[in-house]
Amino acid sequence: MKILRDYGIGSGALLLVLGIVIGSMATDRRVFLSIGGLGLVLLAAGLALNREQVLAFLKGRTARAAGASVGYTLTVVAVVLLVNFLSARHHKRFDLTANAAFSLSEQTIKVLESLPREVAVTAFYQEDPTRQKLDDLLAEYKYHSPKLSFRYVDPDKNPGEAKRYGITEYGTIVIESGKQESRVNTADEESLTNALIKVTTDRERVVYCTTGHGEHDLGNGERSGLSALKGELEKQHYTVKPLVLSQGVPADASVVVIAGPQKAFLDAEVKMIHDYLDRGGHLFFMQDPGADAGLGEVLAGYGASVHHDVIVDKVSRLFGGDYLVPLVPADGYDAVHPITKAFRFQTFYPLAASVEIKPSLPEGVTATRLAQTSPLSWAQPDNGELKSGHLTLNEAAGVRGPLVVGAAFTRKAAAPAKPEQPAKDKPSPAPPEARLLVFGDSDFLSNAYFNDSGNGDLALSGIAWLAEHEELVSIRPKTSLPSMLTLSRQQMFFYLWTIVAVAPLAVIVVGVGIWVRRKKL
Repeated sequence: MKILRDYGIGSGALLLVLGIVIGSMATDRRVFLSIGGLGLVLLAAGLALNREQVLAFLKGRTARAAGASVGYTLTVVAVVLLVNFLSARHHKRFDLTANAAFSLSEQTIKVLESLPREVAVTAFYQEDPTRQKLDDLLAEYKYHSPKLSFRYVDPDKNPGEAKRYGITEYGTIVIESGKQESRVNTADEESLTNALIKVTTDRERVVYCTTGHGEHDLGNGERSGLSALKGELEKQHYTVKPLVLSQGVPADASVVVIAGPQKAFLDAEVKMIHDYLDRGGHLFFMQDPGADAGLGEVLAGYGASVHHDVIVDKVSRLFGGDYLVPLVPADGYDAVHPITKAFRFQTFYPLAASVEIKPSLPEGVTATRLAQTSPLSWAQPDNGELKSGHLTLNEAAGVRGPLVVGAAFTRKAAAPAKPEQPAKDKPSPAPPEARLLVFGDSDFLSNAYFNDSGNGDLALSGIAWLAEHEELVSIRPKTSLPSMLTLSRQQMFFYLWTIVAVAPLAVIVVGVGIWVRRKKL
């Protein structure tokens, strides 16, 4: 009894703690029950045999102080747990880097917030530090959409899972949604976002580009071709095809692109385009200076026209360009329209004509000045000089800027003569909306200029809006650029003496002063 009285409390507490530690690591709970149970019995026996000393201790000053400390500690722990619980349910992230390097692009966020159904991401990676970048990226995706889930599978440890998916190399990422599946081997934002769009898009979107009138060619990889535009559209899972208008506009056309025709359309072709828009079609029309596509009446039905002039812009000289390459500055875009409300890049338009929006629009038509040049620009008549390769600048004879280079138009399509009666339990379908983009230049989306500043982004956003694919109307994922600091000779001299000489000398002086003062005391 004396041994139990002297050592029961200490040994019992030790065995109880040891049982808890071993039980947390062992899968067999009997280990915890045996060791912890024995410790609990010893602890209870020791407390019972030393009850008078225990009661005296609890009534003492030391116990009260210890109790207050325990209470304070428990209060702090409770506050920390409450804060963590609330932050897990309601939290906000802030990216303070200069170019938001650790944030997703607006395009990706729109895609995630509009996911129509659950998406599962399976990454076949080995357990090594190389997957940390993907882990951080997928965590950002998950943060913006609860419909997205992801997991990692080690192909070496789970050969059956790898065989079921047909995985042949490490780093394969499988994205699944419903019956749709897409695979990528690059762990970057652009690849993952495009895969998300593919597996959650049920309707095929087809972009047709007209041919036969001198338009830019889709398959041409030279400066004047549209192969760069075609490649980017296919990355976003559009189907891009040439269109011969003499055969009519196909029923599956999501967007029809007319990129800089040099010869006028035939009357029958003009009627096909007119009828296509009347049915709620979506047209991207670009006309260069000195050309006439013969679509004046079609544009007039939307209150639009492309003038037979040339835009001259002095601002382009500041960027090393020509006067005849007008620039739309970052503040020259409409801040409300879906195409340009998040667009803040400059765009360039080699040899552009001005677009006019009539003061009085036809019934049901809405118009937006998407892109306008700077006030230092003007538009002057061509007078046939462009064909000779030279244009005499005449600011006095021109119309002062800002000038509209691109405009967007919408109109409710005409209702059919005998509309179908909808079922009683289904609402009437909304009438289709015709959408029209008109630009006074087509070279800005050619291979030569597609990747200049924001030209390609604006073209892709415009086509996305025409295709009613609004989640894509934004800038593409950004790239990280190195940050550089340039110092003048005076600044380098100042920082050198401040950091290398003055700061260490000040520390030495303060240290010596403290040592002398202590020595005197």
